[in-house]
Amino acid sequence: MRKNLFVYLFGVLCSLALFTACSDDDGNKGDGGSEDGGGQPVSLQETVVGTYEGDLRVVLPELNLDNTQTRRIFVKADGAENVQLVLKDFSIEVAGAPVPVGDIEVSGIALEGDATAVQLKETTVTILHPDLGELPVTVSGDIASGKANLSIKVVWSDLNIDVTFTGNRISHEVFDEDYGKMFAGYYPRTENGFTCDYTEEGFELKYPTDGITLVSDTYSKLSFAADWTGAKVLSVSFPVKPEFGDVSDQYKYQKISMDATIQKNADGTYSIQEYKGNIEALEGQREAIGYTISGTINDNRELKLNINLKSETYDVNYTFVSGLQKDGSDLLGVTFDKDILVGDPVVKTTVLGGNWCLLYAKAGTTAADLTCIPTFEVSDGAKVVYNGALYEGAALDFSVNQVIKVISEKDYIANGVDAAGTEYNLSLGVLDFSTALDNWEAKGNVNDADMVYYEPVLGWKTSNPGVEYLKSMSFITKYDKTKPYAVTECEGVSGKAAKLTTLNSGGSMLSMVPVVTSGSLFNGSFVTEISNTLLSTLFGQPCEKEPKSFSGSYTYKAGEDYYVCKDPANANKAEIDETKKDLPAMNAVLYEVADYSEFLNGTNLLTSDKVVAIASVDGTEQEAWTSFNVDFMWKEGKSWDASKKYKLAIVCSSSKDGDKFSGAPGSVLCVDDLKVSF
Repeated sequence: MRKNLFVYLFGVLCSLALFTACSDDDGNKGDGGSEDGGGQPVSLQETVVGTYEGDLRVVLPELNLDNTQTRRIFVKADGAENVQLVLKDFSIEVAGAPVPVGDIEVSGIALEGDATAVQLKETTVTILHPDLGELPVTVSGDIASGKANLSIKVVWSDLNIDVTFTGNRISHEVFDEDYGKMFAGYYPRTENGFTCDYTEEGFELKYPTDGITLVSDTYSKLSFAADWTGAKVLSVSFPVKPEFGDVSDQYKYQKISMDATIQKNADGTYSIQEYKGNIEALEGQREAIGYTISGTINDNRELKLNINLKSETYDVNYTFVSGLQKDGSDLLGVTFDKDILVGDPVVKTTVLGGNWCLLYAKAGTTAADLTCIPTFEVSDGAKVVYNGALYEGAALDFSVNQVIKVISEKDYIANGVDAAGTEYNLSLGVLDFSTALDNWEAKGNVNDADMVYYEPVLGWKTSNPGVEYLKSMSFITKYDKTKPYAVTECEGVSGKAAKLTTLNSGGSMLSMVPVVTSGSLFNGSFVTEISNTLLSTLFGQPCEKEPKSFSGSYTYKAGEDYYVCKDPANANKAEIDETKKDLPAMNAVLYEVADYSEFLNGTNLLTSDKVVAIASVDGTEQEAWTSFNVDFMWKEGKSWDASKKYKLAIVCSSSKDGDKFSGAPGSVLCVDDLKVSF
């Protein structure tokens, strides 16, 4: 046990940087004083807030470890009097592999003393790590005239790690920006933007051919983008020793890597700190090579990268100069000019179902309110395209799904609005847990009558998009486009109602194409997930009041032949079971979430431990419209808690075991006037 502990700690201690970060900012070294320059007294908090640089010493006697390295510590204001120490994107190495810990924050550190000598009162927090377990951390120390002397004690099991820091304040300000993310992107190679000082005849400065893409995986660091092999390298042309003769093209360039820290300078520019690496010799093909990379980025986002490659025969210096073109095309958020949204937008991406942005509007939102002006938050430098043109702030009608395209800065510069970009389907549902099912809208391919289907408006969804996918892939699924959809309109108690039909969708050679597809109606979203179609149904919407009962009306007729799918992982295989008869499913399910981006789906609606209450209808065959009204039954030990977040899902299906790909094709459930009462 103790030996394993040492293995873990060795990786931890070699890379320990508690309460430090690679960020930087401008300022003057070594300051202090008790006044702000205008004769006004300065608080203890103002005296110590800032960025400190100095020596971080890590000591563990049991491993004979005594390591000192230059680090920076950031002290931030916390409330009116206390301070906070923050470590962004902290990671450690365990058994040679990096283990992300995330941001470490020590808040509520009280101060005492006076402006010339401030004591940081001892404060302890516990870091919870999935592999290393609980790590109690205790901070104390003093800051006098801009000079910090800090003690950081880390305890793991019975081992005490002593970390001390001695350094000077180099700036009164603290910047939390991730400089790596700020400057990650594409830097194109221009006509005279890549040069070197080696000019012998026959040497061609061919690589990199197009430009350099920089990525940021850790806080305030940059590396090269991965090539087709997955290696994060940059190919740079390098001369071949004459004795090697006419080698293949792959030895006329060398692959170098980089994991360099970005720091901000006092003049507002940024430095790429020197990074060194080595390339091993390959007999008869290349010499051993050492390389050094450094550079700067100015406030206009222009990169100047200095590269030196040196072998026994050659010493070549390269300069790469280019402006940043960001290559992100992500939709990060949406806000409206009207106060109708509940919670944050939920952005979901599927393999074949596209990219979706799911929005929720407050209960009582009118159709007129759904026409509003959105503001899109996108990747740095990206453009938003709507209907083939740059979106410039026009009002959009969110009573129907809208589609936008986000184009990266890089692709927009190259191809304008015609660039491929990333498409997002924007779907908005009004939080209204009742529907008369009188208003439906056309969806699908409006240019092909066989592919058009209908769904109730304003946040009510069906299994029809899944059937649409079966039709679109009929050469594989055997379900051609002339065959019916699972949910259609019908005559209701008054006005329209929803008719849910269980289909024989045929199955196919693909395990995810079912023999039985039940008709379903629910509030929430449908995002096609072909790897497991049950994951496509995203049930429920935010619920801010305690539900009391679930009511509505229904008719039901069971199909003749009941098919049982014994293994849902192989939905394309099902057998008739003459002993079984189909039944409908009508449930209202309340479940708890940490945030509104969480959903229950077809795999766990009734079984998830997030479920706190269910109102379930015991449906049977009914030829005439039959009303129901059932109370919510709370799980043992559960009750409404206004401080928590909940979602409420209303889900109806023409086959009770449709979530197991079992049921009787031809079963028909009609529902109308669905309502949850509060």
